[in-house]
Amino acid sequence: MSFRGVVAAAVCVASAVTGLVGVVMVGFGGDTAFGDAPTCTSTRPVRGLSQAQAANARTVVAVAAARGGDPAAHIALMVALAESNLLVLVNPHDPAGAAYTNQGVGYDHDSLGLFQQRPGWGTAAQRMDPATSTELFLDRLLATPAWSSLPPAYVAQLVQRSAYDGIPSPANHFSATVGANYLARQGQAALLLGQIQPAGQGPDCGSGKEALAPGAEDTLGLPHDWTIPAFASRAAATTVQFALAQLGKPYQWGATGPDRYDCSGLTQAAWLRAGVSISRTTYDQMRDGVATDPAHLQPGDLVLTPGSDGSLAVPGHVGLYIGKGLVVVAPKTGDVVKVVTYGSFAGSGISALRHIA
Repeated sequence: MSFRGVVAAAVCVASAVTGLVGVVMVGFGGDTAFGDAPTCTSTRPVRGLSQAQAANARTVVAVAAARGGDPAAHIALMVALAESNLLVLVNPHDPAGAAYTNQGVGYDHDSLGLFQQRPGWGTAAQRMDPATSTELFLDRLLATPAWSSLPPAYVAQLVQRSAYDGIPSPANHFSATVGANYLARQGQAALLLGQIQPAGQGPDCGSGKEALAPGAEDTLGLPHDWTIPAFASRAAATTVQFALAQLGKPYQWGATGPDRYDCSGLTQAAWLRAGVSISRTTYDQMRDGVATDPAHLQPGDLVLTPGSDGSLAVPGHVGLYIGKGLVVVAPKTGDVVKVVTYGSFAGSGISALRHIA
C-alpha cells in the first residue's frame, strides 16, 4: 500500500466572546487524490482520555474524516481504541519501532503503533506515526468494497483481520461475533467523535456530551429552544412529535400506551402514529428498517443498546433519536418518558442503529 501524503498539523486560534477556541487544521501535502481542503478538530480536552490519547484521537479523526467522512473516522477510532487504547505502542518483537517516540509497550506479534500494524502494513516509521498509520489504515478501508454500507465492526474486522473472525477460539475468548472486539468500542468511538468533530463539520449527530448544560433543559431533558431538524422526513417529524408528546408518562414493562409505555412500546407507538408499523420488542426492532451508523443518524432512527439485561448481540433497550444529539426514551420502572443525550444513552455500547423511514 502506498502512503498518499504527509500530514502537517498546525494550530489556529480564533477569538470568541467567551474566550479563545483552538482547532487543529490538518491538510495533505503532495499529490493527493482526495482533495486539499483542511479538516478542523477541536483542541479542547476530550472527556475520558489522557492528553496523549486525545491528541491521537484528534489526529485519527482529522485524517480519516478528510478522506472518508465521519463514517471512516468512526471506524478508525473503533479500531485504534480496541487495538492500542489510542496509544502509540512500541513492541520488543520489532526492535525497529524503538527508534521512534512511543507511549507504551505492546506484545502482540510484531505489531506497532495506534493500529497495531504488522510489517506488511508499512515501515516502522510509518506505523509508529499517528497520522501516517491512520493513512495506511484508510488505504485499506477505502479499498474495501461497499465499506460504508456494512456494519462498522464487521468492516473493521475485514481491514484488520484480528483474532475475532467469528470462529470461537481461545484467542478471541470464544466469541462467535465477527469483530466483537471492535463492536465493544463502537459506542465509545461515537461519543469521542461527537466531542472531537466541531459543530458544523459533520452531520447533525450532536456533541456527544453526557449531560446537557445547566439551565438548558426542563425537568424532562428537552432543551427549551429545541426544534425538529429541518431535514427530518415528514414521517420522522410526526414520529418525533408524538414521542415528545408522551414526556412525563410513566414507564411500565409491557405497556404500549396511551398512558404508560415501555421502551419498545414507545418507539412502536411513535412510528405507528406516522403510519409505519414496526416490531414490538427490542430484539425484533433491531431488524426493522435498515442499518445506519452514528455519523448518519436522523430524527426517528432507533438507537438500540444492551440496557440492564441485554447484550450487544441481543439489545435490551431502545430509544428514539430526535436530532441534535438527543434521544427520547421510556427508561425503567419508577421513571418517566424523558429526553437524554445520545452520548449517555449509548455509553454502554450500541447493539444496533436502525433507520425506519
